[in-house]
Amino acid sequence: MTDPRQWHQREHAAMRIAYAALEQRSRAIGMTRLVCVAVVIVLAVAIGLHLVPPVAGWGLLGTAVLFVVLMFVHVRVDRARDRKDAGAKFHERALGRNLEQKAPQAQETLRIDGEPVANHPYAGDLDMIGDGSVCAWVSFVRTQPGARTLRDWMLAAHDPPAVEEIRARQGAARALAKKPELVRALFVAASGASKAPEKAIAFELWAQASDPPVGGPLWSAIAWVLPIAVIGTIVAGEVMRWPSALTWAPYAVAVIVGVVVRGRVGRIASAVVAHEGGALAFVEAFEAALSERFGDPRLVELQKEIEAGRAGLRALRRPTTALDSSQNDVIRLFVAPIVMLELHAVLALERWRKKHGASAAKWFRAYGALEALASFGLLSHDFPAFAWPEISSEIRFDARALGHPLVPTERRVCNDVGPLDAGHALVVTGSNMSGKSTLLRSIGVAAAMATAGAPVCAESLSLGRLRLATSMRVSDSLAEGASKFYAELRRLKLVTDMAARGPGVLFLLDEMLYGTNARERLIGARATIAWLLEHGALGAVSTHDLALADLSGPLAGRARNVHFEEQVAGDAMSFDYKLREGVVKSSNALRLMRQLGLPVDGTAGGGEDGGA
Repeated sequence: MTDPRQWHQREHAAMRIAYAALEQRSRAIGMTRLVCVAVVIVLAVAIGLHLVPPVAGWGLLGTAVLFVVLMFVHVRVDRARDRKDAGAKFHERALGRNLEQKAPQAQETLRIDGEPVANHPYAGDLDMIGDGSVCAWVSFVRTQPGARTLRDWMLAAHDPPAVEEIRARQGAARALAKKPELVRALFVAASGASKAPEKAIAFELWAQASDPPVGGPLWSAIAWVLPIAVIGTIVAGEVMRWPSALTWAPYAVAVIVGVVVRGRVGRIASAVVAHEGGALAFVEAFEAALSERFGDPRLVELQKEIEAGRAGLRALRRPTTALDSSQNDVIRLFVAPIVMLELHAVLALERWRKKHGASAAKWFRAYGALEALASFGLLSHDFPAFAWPEISSEIRFDARALGHPLVPTERRVCNDVGPLDAGHALVVTGSNMSGKSTLLRSIGVAAAMATAGAPVCAESLSLGRLRLATSMRVSDSLAEGASKFYAELRRLKLVTDMAARGPGVLFLLDEMLYGTNARERLIGARATIAWLLEHGALGAVSTHDLALADLSGPLAGRARNVHFEEQVAGDAMSFDYKLREGVVKSSNALRLMRQLGLPVDGTAGGGEDGGA
């Protein structure tokens, strides 16, 4: 098997070489076109001034024809160049992820629509969306439907799909993992659609709307009768020498009708014409999606919808070409009013909408699902050590060599977590910066990615259909008048409400109730954890409070202590991030304060840090 990093490097180099060659060719063609323009101008002036014989007109005509031919060739060369550039960016993005483990800036659609991230059961705590997030790191989608699908799947672990659905996504993504060239083709082909992602939404809304801006028998009659009247009166007026007002009156009416139509269909035009990144920009993307056929049932289903979409969008070409051409000022003023070009185009679009409009959303959803699955497949291709989770109907979480995908491979330390069954939890103790929060986030990210149908950063993972909820990154709100402690209480209420609806909640709680005194924190934390376990939840709790690690009473036999610790050599302190059994025996808070030059009473606690 070819090393993924080497494949990306080799293909990137080839794309950049091809891009440079096409860029040079494009510049040469551009210069030649400028020369043609100059020759045409010089010959036209020379012929007009009788400086050259009339036969030079053939040279002018030939140069003009050459200019037109070069114009079409130039367009094709530039498109080929742009494809190579998009292909190179695909590999640059992959190499950046592989070499630096950095998540790029997120697409706007990789965010939660109209809802604060903090209100989601886990998105904010686990850095699932936004810049530098897990979604941005996984994503190789280019279109709005693809980004929307990827976001929805990655944020659905609090209300996961059926086990069969998750397995179907896994099967499709596995098949795509063997076809990185197809994933690149989707990335490149969707470049046009990615330039204006809001146009896909506008098109869907138009396609499903039931209030045509122009339609009905009256407009159809105008579309056919008015051109006849315009042409007839102009011809008759010139032949019979009618007054100008009478000769051009129907033309004036046609201009007014054109203005009315244009005002009503402006949004339609922007949603469907190709050069603005509208619906027709998806034709090339749909073509790429159908360039290879698969035997996987989910991919067969998606390609069937995409194939119907390709046929439907192709039927849009003629009316949208007419709308596009009407944007030219000459055509708009002199041609469109005479033949009612825009009105005929809009009526054709309305006929298209009646036939295909109800299906348009299905086409884009299918393509969005394919893009999301392609991102999962490429993740598996680029990180072959990532495991495909085993999804079962049991309530459990059992991971071997689990790590966080955003930690660079060279620095990532993986740990075994589990097995955890319903009604069982880990109590994680450890000193500051030792890895407690990262462990909890690794568990949460793995659960979210597994539920979405993606591979995970682990040697193996077995889990059931768990409902994920976290309380890790709580902040106060001046606008709502809520303190950090009250904000955490509301967050814990969200977790307990989910657990009250049935077993199978995977909870991750970081430093529970740190906003109150030690006595009340211990009572409240132990009671909450015990209640969650009694209701069939499972999860992990991190804490500095060693009293919480006392697993007697209601936590006996249900919770297990694990810990991280630091290594000290003289004044130097380091961490190995290895998860160990039992309760931590040391802490580093005072040592860190001394290192930063903060005043610390060195005699307290024997001059060394005490318990965690």
